[in-house]
Amino acid sequence: MWLKIEPKEPLILGDVRAGSQFLSTIGYIPGRVLRGAWAEWLLIQGQQDILSVVEKVRIGNFFPVAEWREVCYALPLPMSALTCKRKNGFRLELHPDNQGHGVVDTLIPHLAYYLLEKAGAEFPAPFALTCARCDDRMEPMGGFYAVYRDGLTERYVQTRLRYHAQTKVALSRHRRAAVEQMLYTASALSPRATRPDAKEQTASLVFLGRVHGKAEDINALKDALNHVAIGALHTRGYGRVEVEEATVEGFPNVKERVKQFSDTLARCWDDLKRLAVNAKVLPNAPVGIYFSVDLLASGVFRRQGLPSLIPTLHINGQELKPVWWMTRPDLASGWSTAWGLPKPTHLAACMGSTYVFRWEGDLEALVPALERLEAQGIGERCDEGFGECLICHPFHQEVEEK
Repeated sequence: MWLKIEPKEPLILGDVRAGSQFLSTIGYIPGRVLRGAWAEWLLIQGQQDILSVVEKVRIGNFFPVAEWREVCYALPLPMSALTCKRKNGFRLELHPDNQGHGVVDTLIPHLAYYLLEKAGAEFPAPFALTCARCDDRMEPMGGFYAVYRDGLTERYVQTRLRYHAQTKVALSRHRRAAVEQMLYTASALSPRATRPDAKEQTASLVFLGRVHGKAEDINALKDALNHVAIGALHTRGYGRVEVEEATVEGFPNVKERVKQFSDTLARCWDDLKRLAVNAKVLPNAPVGIYFSVDLLASGVFRRQGLPSLIPTLHINGQELKPVWWMTRPDLASGWSTAWGLPKPTHLAACMGSTYVFRWEGDLEALVPALERLEAQGIGERCDEGFGECLICHPFHQEVEEK
């Protein structure tokens, strides 16, 4: 189920650094923050067994989008997304100042080139991508994007956040009064975001995300979040939100995404095969079913007891290891309100990491396992929101500049 969170006050989300005079925020709502707010509400209500209640719902991360026109979905860009170094951004942005030379995903072309080389292909040049408009270099593009339905057109728009900064006087925990010469600045997410069609105008900022569980448990979560604030500085005008069910249209299911991924891979395979000097001896299509697992949250993995950046899947009795991947290291940490202490810090794979696996079998047997994988997450500490994944990220289909 998709939910929509609309902030009514500025939000400060993420880890607070001890001794810092600046409180910064991240640009999305982690699922573990919502889980903690739900637990806080249950504690206020006098609930005793809190863990058994909150573990009934798996809460994913919620990603920002300006509420303008009909929103199809909002997601983080995968690490394989590239844009022109000279003029970055999507081609179909509505405001002329935001229009770039396009954003392209390189995962499937990279995968096809790698698989062809393993099959013995000999290419006259190494794999490289340049901007189709100006022939300049391409560079990675991060952040979040949304897909809007503008009439009959689907528009890709980069989400542009606004920030609300406020300087405050520090208070002494012992005297309950202001501390001399002690100030701090809180930089929070503004409840308003830049409109896609007007650079100087704003629209309501909302966050879209997925939750997995029974309807009555999800309703209990929504009720809790409508009564408690999230993030930091609750008593100083930050963190109040409203939550409701979201209608998301145009987001393909797992089976459709896997089929689209396979079809795009077959087209790229055919195009690259023609460039090989020994094209006649190469296979006409890749063998097996390939699919990607894309992280929507940092993933904590172990291999033979040691921290790792690469996951291993176990599907229907088969152990699957990635044949191609793109990742960066991150740290998985957190704060336990119950303990009053920081949680253990683990090595993690960064949000946006993508892994490609190969399946030798029937698609119909694979799809239910992939649906369970999306619902449960991969790796460790999934109950805290880590390991949320998406099978075959829709942006991987964009092998030409959008």
